[in-house]
Amino acid sequence: MKEQFEIKIGNEPVKIEINDWAARASASVLVRLGKTVILTTVVLADERDIDFLPLSVDYEEKFYAAGKIYGSRFVRREGRPSQTAILNGRLIDRTIRPGLKNLRRDIQIINTVLSLDPAHSPEILALNASSLAVDLLGFEWGGPVAGVSLVKTGGSEIIFPSENLKKESDIWLVVAGRDKINMIEAEAAEAAEADIFSLCQKGEAEIKKISKSLREISDHFVKNRVKLASVEDLSEGGRKFLIDHGFALEKIITKQKEGELSLSSINEKLEAEKENLGADFNKIKKGVDQLIEEEFKRLVLEKSERIDGRQFDQVRKLEAEIDVLPNAHGSAIFKRGLTHILSVTTLAAPTEELFVQEIEFEGTKRFIHHYNFPPYSVGETGPLRGPGRREIGHGALVEKGLVRLLPGEEDFPYMIRVVSDSLSSNGSTSMASLCASSLSLFDAGVPLKNPIAGISIGLIYENDKKYQTLVDIQGPEDAYGDMDFKVIGTSSGVCAIQLDVKIDGLILPIIEEALAKAKKAREEILAFMARAISQPRKEFKPGVPVVEIFQIDPSKIGLVIGAGGKTIQEISLKTNSKIDIESTGVVFVAAETKAEAEEAVAWIKNMTEDLKPGQIVKATVVKIMDFGAIVEITPKKTALLHISEMSDKRIKDANEAVKVGETLTLVIKSIADDGKIRVSLKDVRAKQEALRS
Repeated sequence: MKEQFEIKIGNEPVKIEINDWAARASASVLVRLGKTVILTTVVLADERDIDFLPLSVDYEEKFYAAGKIYGSRFVRREGRPSQTAILNGRLIDRTIRPGLKNLRRDIQIINTVLSLDPAHSPEILALNASSLAVDLLGFEWGGPVAGVSLVKTGGSEIIFPSENLKKESDIWLVVAGRDKINMIEAEAAEAAEADIFSLCQKGEAEIKKISKSLREISDHFVKNRVKLASVEDLSEGGRKFLIDHGFALEKIITKQKEGELSLSSINEKLEAEKENLGADFNKIKKGVDQLIEEEFKRLVLEKSERIDGRQFDQVRKLEAEIDVLPNAHGSAIFKRGLTHILSVTTLAAPTEELFVQEIEFEGTKRFIHHYNFPPYSVGETGPLRGPGRREIGHGALVEKGLVRLLPGEEDFPYMIRVVSDSLSSNGSTSMASLCASSLSLFDAGVPLKNPIAGISIGLIYENDKKYQTLVDIQGPEDAYGDMDFKVIGTSSGVCAIQLDVKIDGLILPIIEEALAKAKKAREEILAFMARAISQPRKEFKPGVPVVEIFQIDPSKIGLVIGAGGKTIQEISLKTNSKIDIESTGVVFVAAETKAEAEEAVAWIKNMTEDLKPGQIVKATVVKIMDFGAIVEITPKKTALLHISEMSDKRIKDANEAVKVGETLTLVIKSIADDGKIRVSLKDVRAKQEALRS
């Protein structure tokens, strides 16, 4: 079986094929654009008695898709998903999940990149193919959803741009949904909210077209759709339990301090009555949970009350402190209510850059942000394992927000790593990590273009006319609310966005309101952060390596490296430095002290530059004779230091002034036609004084 269709994403013709390649999957789709080919499969399992959606979305990158053989020296096969694969999987999950929230069957979506054309974004194709594959299952759900990328560059708004345009753009944005937007991912160069909103408007119109095209394809195969079971209303049983045991839910919810909405007394009573309730226990417990959510939303929408008493646009209490760790290059603690983050910055030589091998990107990264979420941050026990998808996603979001504010390597030749540890969590640790990272980078002396902050906007929603946005959501507002709209930016504009919703989607006025409220809150947070530190440190802390950059003639790189790397290894060993030379002749020297770095730089320059009279050089005494000493400026380049040039005073024996193996700072006196060099020790101070003046 093979049937082919074509849809338009922007101006690009995307070919969709329904075939029998994955014949035993519940549904499968093959999608093509240019040379990019993706196979999307969906497998649906039997129904389970659970109260959540057991959805998993995987994004598999095959090395052969890029015509590469990657892996280690001994393992030449695909291993764990790359960071890009994890982020693309999360992108698709966040788009599909809201429309399937009432499904109680395990469902697994696997997107396999079979062939990659670097000009075309595979994640957008995979997102739309995933939606179509789910729609082919024959459910009546909140889809088919669709996704599209857009950019603003040079004043133009472009739908579904090439990868090159994405990299050069002022704003890169992905929006997804069906009739309304249910997911946003964005990166920008301090963009105006109005420009972000304009792209959202254009994106909403486009996803409506794509969604319609996807439904037309699935309707070709699906004639009768099955309704997803609605959530059973168990609130009456829960209400009776609360009344029988004297619990006043409104009082419990509204009289809590931040972080105390544990409802522990209700849960303890439920457990105590478990045997008496018998088979009805689970239904009553679910009924109580439904009532808590219902009451929480009622208080917001009808009584205009937040559980901690704040105004809807009020940010929790802020605290900030820098330089909290004695051995760190930069460190900061940022607190927003009960959300507390420690961020630590470490600087290293450019030779420590991370080398990345992925099918969509191969190269180095000089900036990394890592995010950790230990169990103690939410008062729980649990195993300490490697970062999960959530941690990787939060870390990448903060990295995306910061990356365009970093100085270029030519101005700041350092590898930068920031680690954010969640010490206490009660809502939006990712945005607190962004704030803490900004402070930590300034504390380390990293000259960010502007200070940056982040905030999350929540939503309590009943319908498109009855809703309330909430600034700075805390834990329960995230759990019982309908939106997490994270906005990162500076006083000049937006740098990154990530939107998740639990409802089918957002009307444009909600998005516009959220952007405006995020800007106001961000300005408040930035003003507060400036009290802790408002600009980068002028001097590095002890322990930060000294890095020098300079240019040599590319034809002399081999001279510096030497046979088998012998010369460059000798320079590194004797000057206690790390040296990296690019093919263009750019040299990076890193050392623990400025003196060591300068010694290595002088050594290399002496080897590669033509010496001139009056030039100051460093040289090592290799031989002492009656009339003076032979000094080595570079390997195979020596000079004569005559005894009369050792001191202003008369010296009878050269051994009185210099020793074999001693490194001297000298000035070149003369260079004869035959290449012989004479140097002076006594004139060097005069020369140095002249240079200073």
